[in-house]
Amino acid sequence: MSIVVLHTGQTGVERGADRAARAVGMQVEGFCSYERRDELGVLSPEITANLVACEQRGARSALRATLASAHVLVIAVPSAAQANANTGIEALRRAARASGVPHWLIDSTTDLDAVGVRLRRLEQTTDPLRMMVTGPRYTRWREGERLGWRLVAQLSLTPVLVPRKHRVLVVDDHQDTAENMCMLLQALGHEALPAMSGLEGLEAAERFDPDVGFLDIGLPDISGYELARRFRSSQSHPLFLAAITGMDQPSAATLAISAGFDRHVVKPTNAEIIRELIEQASVVLPQQSVG
Repeated sequence: MSIVVLHTGQTGVERGADRAARAVGMQVEGFCSYERRDELGVLSPEITANLVACEQRGARSALRATLASAHVLVIAVPSAAQANANTGIEALRRAARASGVPHWLIDSTTDLDAVGVRLRRLEQTTDPLRMMVTGPRYTRWREGERLGWRLVAQLSLTPVLVPRKHRVLVVDDHQDTAENMCMLLQALGHEALPAMSGLEGLEAAERFDPDVGFLDIGLPDISGYELARRFRSSQSHPLFLAAITGMDQPSAATLAISAGFDRHVVKPTNAEIIRELIEQASVVLPQQSVG
């Protein structure tokens, strides 16, 4: 597993991230402007050594090209609470959202250790993880260079997380839904078993011994609430349960938590939601509970 640092060389944040990445042996990529310059002058050969010059002129072209190849974007700013006061940062965030690239804002008060853990978790599902680092385009912001350096240096110290495999029981009376969710979970590297009713789920759990359960509520025999209560009363090891249901009333979430569910999710789901639930299970469950 690895993380690739992407940047354009245009800001102090990026130059700090580049220095740290080269110091710790991380791969560096990205696009720089056609002119290989920023507003202070010609970029140094050290900064442009791993960058490709854009065929189109202008700093925005390099920014767009680099963002297009990123899996995640980290933006270092003087104040995360006031980031949108900078029109360039606001435009970059809009572009990231439009491209479906998740992005985080950091400033000097951010817990970079927590950011490193989140990035390492993303690395489990995307290898290599291509992380774009940037900041405001006023390159004399000294703290920006330090913050870019600190981000990458801290990330290099964050342990690589070993992907955790879970045994997931999926209970849903709609066969296609249950089987498709199991196929997705298997593609993510987990064991998964479908069941079409609550009683079938109880029988499956005895032989499958899941550590994660995704349960529908409106089952043909016993409800998902009752199924969760039975699982909780008989569990021999930690168990993460998510109610995945079409019931979207506020009372449904309250009933789910009371029955023993850890999460309440309203249908329809998608791959990103299922991946997030699995990541939450990995955080909640102790290491020894999975096999």
